[in-house]
Amino acid sequence: MSRPTLSELRWPMDDESHRQAVEWAEGIATQVLEWTWRAFDLLGGSVLSRVDMTQPLEQLERDLTGNHFAEIQGVWARETEGETSIEPWPEYAELETRAPAPAKPPAYDIAFVWRANRRIAFPIEAKVVKTPSALADYLGDTDKFVSGIAAPWVGEGAQIAYLLKGDSSVFFTNLKSRLRRRLEPVSDFLHRPHRVSRHKRTKSPLLHLHHLVMHLNTRDDTASEAEQLQLTGEGFS
Repeated sequence: MSRPTLSELRWPMDDESHRQAVEWAEGIATQVLEWTWRAFDLLGGSVLSRVDMTQPLEQLERDLTGNHFAEIQGVWARETEGETSIEPWPEYAELETRAPAPAKPPAYDIAFVWRANRRIAFPIEAKVVKTPSALADYLGDTDKFVSGIAAPWVGEGAQIAYLLKGDSSVFFTNLKSRLRRRLEPVSDFLHRPHRVSRHKRTKSPLLHLHHLVMHLNTRDDTASEAEQLQLTGEGFS
């Protein structure tokens, strides 16, 4: 990686830039996650409710993520009229952790990019999860975050599990077992299947990794989330 990129020359990073990046991502986390959830609600009404999601579908993950991003972009545009420090991007390339050419750099399915420094992004990875126990691909993305390949400059990121079948409570139980760490509810999203895990990383900031379960089937268990928290006694740290 001997040659610099255009973005590296335009936005060089020093200690102060790094500190600002961490603060920016922390400050916008709730907003961008809210947009992401609201966009999925719209996708459910405009697309998912009109399709039989139990049948086999070609390119489901790519198609679904693209449609979800289109709804995110619509929510963002209506709410901000473009006057914000945040830009939603599809397939955002993470050049900081790129391998030497001609290898392609890692890319996020969805990202919210800082206009003041486009090397900085709040990254989101999305996977279709067939059942709450089929976690291999999802955990592959988790490893990217924990290792620092994803979100190298910031301490925030998210993963979406587009769940085809099953309950979010079972998904979170299985994920907690595989990660061997707490999955904590998030106060702004108690009505959603939404948890966060915390991970110390060697060269990158402490990571708050959000886990969002978005149901693709007709059964929606989001309304029972607050009740589940009361029953299980889960709390905040």
